[in-house]
Order: sequence, then C-alpha cells, then structure tokens
Amino acid sequence: MAVNLNTYSLDDLQKLIAEAESALEARQREKRAEVVAQMRKLAASVGIDFEIVAGESKKRGTRATAAKYRNPADPSQTWTGRGPKPKWFKEALASGKTPEQMAI
Repeated sequence: MAVNLNTYSLDDLQKLIAEAESALEARQREKRAEVVAQMRKLAASVGIDFEIVAGESKKRGTRATAAKYRNPADPSQTWTGRGPKPKWFKEALASGKTPEQMAI
C-alpha cells in the first residue's frame, strides 16, 4: 500500500494523520473488546468470574527526588545526592566544607 505523501499539502497530511490515529484507536478498542470477551468465555468455562478494570496502562515516569544538599554560595543550586557530584559541591568540599554543612 504505497501512498505518495509528497503530493499532499500540510493540511491534508495533518488531516490524514488525525484520521489514521482515530482509525487505529478504534481498531485497538475493538481488539481489546474481543480479547476480553474471549477471556470471560474461557474463565466461565472453568467456573471463574472476574472483573477487568479498564484504563490506560501505567506509564513509568521519572520520580521527583527531594534535594539533600544546597550550594551555600548560591541557594538556588541543589543536589539530590544521586548521580555525579556537581561542580559547586566538589568545590565546597575542597574549600573545607562538609556534606553535613550543605545538607538541607
């Protein structure tokens, strides 16, 4: 199914993309419904009753980590204590400060 997309205008391409996404979502919903029906039928055949909670899959995201250290010279700079030590942290250690003195 080769389509020459070079002949489409920007508006036409955006419309095509929106229609394709809509069609894809509809087919995915249909497929999920078929699979759920098959699962219910199979479960009923062995005497099991269950409920499927519909919803979006959980997406793993980055977790906010609280800052543990603050730059005494510039309080807007903080560090969580994870990953490489920031330059300001290394410089403060070299100047005689301890991590406890920079702890929040």
